[in-house]
Amino acid sequence: MKGNRQFTSQFTCILFLLGCIMLQGFTKMVNMKPLGGHVEAEKPVKLHFKTYYNGSYQAFLTEHAKCNTGFREFFIRNYNQVVYSCFHKINNNTLTEGKDREIFLNIYLNEITGDKLKAQYGTVEEARRQAQRNVEETLRLIDTLEQHGTKFLFVFAPTKTAVYPEKMPQSYQDRIADFCLEEYYIDLFKENNIPHIDFYHYFQDIRDTVSWPLYTRTASHWAESTLPFVVDSLLRKLEAVTGYSMPSVQLLDLNVTDQYSDYDREFEKSMNMLFPWPKPAVPRPVYTLTPSTSLQGTIKGGDRPNLLVTGDSYFDQLMFSCFKDAFNRWDFWQYNLNVYSSRGYWKEPFENIQDHPTTLNEADILLAIYTAPMLYNYMYDFPNKAYNIYDLSEIEIAKVIEEIRSNKPWFEAVAKQAENKGISVEKNLRINAIYVINARKDKNKSENP
Repeated sequence: MKGNRQFTSQFTCILFLLGCIMLQGFTKMVNMKPLGGHVEAEKPVKLHFKTYYNGSYQAFLTEHAKCNTGFREFFIRNYNQVVYSCFHKINNNTLTEGKDREIFLNIYLNEITGDKLKAQYGTVEEARRQAQRNVEETLRLIDTLEQHGTKFLFVFAPTKTAVYPEKMPQSYQDRIADFCLEEYYIDLFKENNIPHIDFYHYFQDIRDTVSWPLYTRTASHWAESTLPFVVDSLLRKLEAVTGYSMPSVQLLDLNVTDQYSDYDREFEKSMNMLFPWPKPAVPRPVYTLTPSTSLQGTIKGGDRPNLLVTGDSYFDQLMFSCFKDAFNRWDFWQYNLNVYSSRGYWKEPFENIQDHPTTLNEADILLAIYTAPMLYNYMYDFPNKAYNIYDLSEIEIAKVIEEIRSNKPWFEAVAKQAENKGISVEKNLRINAIYVINARKDKNKSENP
């Protein structure tokens, strides 16, 4: 009798726990902390004969049930914590733990060991040839940009593996390649006098002279503590390259804390463990821009230049900093796949946006910022995208310029405006033509929503 009561109690507890899990799955009555990391949006599959016959509907139901299991977040974090604490393994196949609990992204480890190069190019000689072709394409791009009044600057971002190679796992340290593609690109840029800023070597040079880590243990991007230096260095370099007077960075507070920004703890979030990762206090600087006293050169954006950025995730932190305040308008083409912009676009697919000609033509500065692994997909085909956009828009611009020329009062007004701005009539004709094209497009949209 006693055994039956014990069995009944156990069965009741199990039913109760299963009921709570089911209830949580349907109602979400307990607010659980969302899991970190990248999650693909669920794509519903409708039930009909084809999806049932090929199994896609059943697969969708299985995945849906798994993703909506009650208290799933707790179970995953608990499992990941046990795996790490007991077996010292990270349950994330994109990450590897090095020495002193330093976490590395595998794509950077594969790049510094030469595995990435072998997989893509086969040999160092072929990698050199492709780099040379890409640099020739960059020179052509710069010439095209100059014709449209746009300045160019390439930023070689650093990598944690290059700055702290001694903290990589020993198995990777033993396989560091003799040839580094990013260093080769930097040498080619120097030889061809292509405007660039080399954070790759600079971070290596200053790593032992600064009081704080240039990378936190739990991140692959430059630490937030480095951003005032990065922002000010970029502005000074842009000033030298473009001739525009740019603002300076003023540090207000070092703000040393163990409360990391999301970027400084990006790996901790994606590891999804039960307990916080131990983190030393680091600076989260508070800084601002001091306004420039004068502005030289012809600027399409008015009192501040317009900025177009093509780059990888290393620009993300700058996008959330005061760096963007140095510009009248900014657009970020992330991997040339998604668009972020001061005009309201936020992770908008590139192909969904129709006003790329406006963005490209009105940009005073093109900033390209990439780190080592992304050089294997050089600028993500930005030059060809730019040429196609220019080719499509040039015909339309030429037509409007001819329209202005044929209208004497209009042309005289444009010429007078050019004189007042201190620019050539030809350049002002182009600016006005672009303005007219955009105004007509906006009018057409409003009349035909």
